[in-house]
Amino acid sequence: MDTIIINTEKWKELVQKIDRITGFIEQYTKQLPSDDNTWLSEAQVCDYLGISLKTLQRLRKSGEIKFSTIAKKHHYKTGDIKELMEKKSIKSSRELVENLQSFYKKRFLKYVK
Repeated sequence: MDTIIINTEKWKELVQKIDRITGFIEQYTKQLPSDDNTWLSEAQVCDYLGISLKTLQRLRKSGEIKFSTIAKKHHYKTGDIKELMEKKSIKSSRELVENLQSFYKKRFLKYVK
């Protein structure tokens, strides 16, 4: 077995980089529990959806998201969050993508000249 010697400063830098990578991976691999009946707190829903508490409040007020209130705290079922995401997702077709590309090419090519 080979032995590698590294000074303390470089070791700390390496550990910090590993911690940042771990944080990045954890942030981008967040998943909702697979059980649709699991209840989530407001903080968990905001964190998962990447929205503010105020935006979540607007979704509640407009009736776009189902919730339950217990002791003045709002809770959300995983299945309802998934349903909201499906309802809000934009279905694309090849034609829509081509139209979008064409629009932006026309719009921005006039500035390039």
